[in-house]
Amino acid sequence: MSVYSEMKLIVSCMDRRLNYYLKKRYPDAIVIRNAGANVNSLLITLDKYKDRVDEVILLPHTDCGAMKVVYFSLKDGKKITSLIEEKLVRQFSSKKFDSLSELEILNMEIQKENLKRMFGDKVRAELIDVNKIEIPSSNDPYMVYISKPSQIGELSSNIYHISAEDKEIWDSLDIAVYAMKINKIITPDEKIAEKIRTIYPSVVVSIASF
Repeated sequence: MSVYSEMKLIVSCMDRRLNYYLKKRYPDAIVIRNAGANVNSLLITLDKYKDRVDEVILLPHTDCGAMKVVYFSLKDGKKITSLIEEKLVRQFSSKKFDSLSELEILNMEIQKENLKRMFGDKVRAELIDVNKIEIPSSNDPYMVYISKPSQIGELSSNIYHISAEDKEIWDSLDIAVYAMKINKIITPDEKIAEKIRTIYPSVVVSIASF
């Protein structure tokens, strides 16, 4: 008699407030995270799981920093980098929305459709209300942890987590460094660390894993 274990894939945002929620609710799932749960920036990463998962769960959230970047870019003309415009903002340029909350719902709908084109009916989506989840307190300074997709580790509530293939982390890092002003990045990969030091010379980069 064989025991079959269903494989779940989580596509979510890098926001630090989701760490405890994701770990508690989906401890055995493979987790992919970036700014805005933006599928457009995760095509290489997601392709590796095309025929390997039984369910794909999209989990964007309210009060999303990436959606604030989109909102102010399109409504006020505040641009950050060309990479952010290409990978994140452009997909909303022809869409109608009047508020950040409307944009967040629109983002969930867009990313869900993008995922369904890859995974079909295996996809479901939920917008997480950050005011209704438990967020353990932390007084430590904010930092970004970069890893390959895996089951989520024990990450404290000061850590933003980018979980994707190496080629697909850079627009999220642009948001973290230029929009959110985070100046500490942790990665277990020395080659990625060196590239980060070159692109973002003002940032402190450490080698570690969680």
